[in-house]
Amino acid sequence: MKKVISILLALTMVFSLAACSQDAKTGSETKDESQGTSADEPIVLKIATTVPDSSPSGAVLHEVFKPEVEKRTNGKVKVEVYNNGVLGGDRQLLEAMQLGTLEADVAPLSVVANFDPACNASELPFLFRNKETAYAALDGEFGQMLAKDLPSKGLRVITYMENSFRNIATVDKKINTLEDMNGVKMRVMESPIYLNMFKAFGANPTPMAFSELYTALQQKTVEGHDNGIVLTYTNKLYEPIKYYLRLEQNYAATAVIVSEQWWQGLSPEIQEAITEASQVATEWQRTENTKSENELIEEIKNAGIDVYEISDEEKAKFKEAAMVVYDEMESVAGKDIIDAAREVDAKYGK
Repeated sequence: MKKVISILLALTMVFSLAACSQDAKTGSETKDESQGTSADEPIVLKIATTVPDSSPSGAVLHEVFKPEVEKRTNGKVKVEVYNNGVLGGDRQLLEAMQLGTLEADVAPLSVVANFDPACNASELPFLFRNKETAYAALDGEFGQMLAKDLPSKGLRVITYMENSFRNIATVDKKINTLEDMNGVKMRVMESPIYLNMFKAFGANPTPMAFSELYTALQQKTVEGHDNGIVLTYTNKLYEPIKYYLRLEQNYAATAVIVSEQWWQGLSPEIQEAITEASQVATEWQRTENTKSENELIEEIKNAGIDVYEISDEEKAKFKEAAMVVYDEMESVAGKDIIDAAREVDAKYGK
């Protein structure tokens, strides 16, 4: 009898263990079904900027980049757009990509230069004679040279978008000649290119935070600034000035940049799809940005600002004076990239 009871107890334990095992398996399957496997979950691509949604650089991410990426990856990548600086300033966003906590950003090359000095070369004075020259150079060998060392710093350039050409705006003094720049107190970015360029013009360059510029112009703490058309209009920097010289002395580019750490975790097919989507978005942004500039320059004129150009002969004097900056930047950006910059106009200009 004892033997029968022992056998029954053993069988009971076997069935109990089998049932527990089945319950565990079922629970595990239920958990997988409710949460989804990693293969089923979309890849999240967070892309951020400091510009408003209404600007071409902000709108392009919602209207073109996001739908193009999601379409070309068949929904395997989900894009989340964060404009208006909600995730931080330009430098913070680049640092976040280095850490792998942000996937992508559209960043000014003037800020990227803090991470790789070679990027300074993109804003050398009178580097590009027109936008077509800039596009050809940045989309070609020169753009590749600018970006080649960034992956070692945790960043990768996918395509180049644009801000615009920078111009000279002044409060009271009209700049008709190079000599007119003598002693003019110009607010500039804290960048060796802009500091050295305006010194070469004979001006008094004054580094100042952008947020302080409007008040400084009103109070005449500074006598001018050197921003592009869109930024001048959207930040109302035309209000304290009387003159706006379209000298187009510097071209300011931006770049679609991704985290190198994140990029290397993607399949070649996903990388190709994101690259193609970025190229489509770049074409759209450049077109819309130019259209916006043409519209906003008329608004600036309508506000009573004297918008004008100078003769090619006078512009050549500014260009000649600024050439010293190329020599000075060799020690900052590197001789190879500066030599390549010197060849840009002859190679890509029309």
